[in-house]
Amino acid sequence: MIRTILTFIPALLFKAISSIRNLLFDCQVLSSQKFTSPFILVIGNLSVGGTGKSPLVTYIVQHWPWKSEVGILSRGYGRKTHGFHWVERGSTAKQVGDEPLAYKKLFPMVPVAVCEKRPQGVQKMVEDFPFLDTVILDDAFQHRRITGHLNIVCTPFNKPFFEDQMMPLGRLRESISGINRADALFVNRCPKGFNELEFTQKIRKYVPDSIPIFYTQVQYSEIVGPSSKRSQWHLLAGIADPEPFIDYVSSQFQVLSERIFPDHHTFSEDELTELNLLAKILPPDAGIMTTYKDYMRLIESLSNYPELKSNLYYLPIEMSFINQEKEFWAWLSNKMKR
Repeated sequence: MIRTILTFIPALLFKAISSIRNLLFDCQVLSSQKFTSPFILVIGNLSVGGTGKSPLVTYIVQHWPWKSEVGILSRGYGRKTHGFHWVERGSTAKQVGDEPLAYKKLFPMVPVAVCEKRPQGVQKMVEDFPFLDTVILDDAFQHRRITGHLNIVCTPFNKPFFEDQMMPLGRLRESISGINRADALFVNRCPKGFNELEFTQKIRKYVPDSIPIFYTQVQYSEIVGPSSKRSQWHLLAGIADPEPFIDYVSSQFQVLSERIFPDHHTFSEDELTELNLLAKILPPDAGIMTTYKDYMRLIESLSNYPELKSNLYYLPIEMSFINQEKEFWAWLSNKMKR
């Protein structure tokens, strides 16, 4: 109750500021740069973190059906650098951020870059790659200094934007009316057997009929790490919403402990030392499991912590459509005039 009172006024103030800012862009008082080429595909959300943007970006790049060059531009949240940087396979999370590094390791041939100022970032990308046809802007729905040709908004099934409130009272970055700027909505992390019709009827109170809604679910791949199989796990996660990761592992294996950190957490030497000591005393059938994004932030330090390195695994995830995969690509093809 006290927390609600203390955050209510800041939430009202934040809503007012973000609404005025959007109005100034809508009225063209604040300028937004438009690109004739490349095609700008914005993947974003209305709330902070944990909405399934990264799996969607990964899916789109992995299944890109056209013979054209696609690139990814991110802010590089959590990095210790500034300005424009190309992401290389040998880059570190401190240099470029964990998510861009994860993209580059998955897609070595795809141009991936980071830049706080998206218009300058896109310009630099096309200067270095003149044949770049499409740039996917990761987490740029509120970055209105650049105008996307297409805006896709993500929301999680268990915490949909229309049931949320403005920060710091809730997780919203802007008013729920911001959904009207979207061209499509992705409802991610849907549970098996959910009632799609019922949920659609609920969400259509906030989402215009002109905006298509696509439903997706998470699929976990084979655990990656040292070859010996483990059946007991100490879990380690520094992501926005670790619950699905924890729930899945708990349903498949015995979970011995959980260590949860904030999103994009930078692991300190003390924390790494503690994990290394834990790894030293693990029985043969136990290990330490983390997420793929967390692993990106850990790999640069593993050479100094050999016990942790030999006992650390990660669990990859993939996004898949519930039933509208062909419809999505047909919609995207039409919007991109392919």
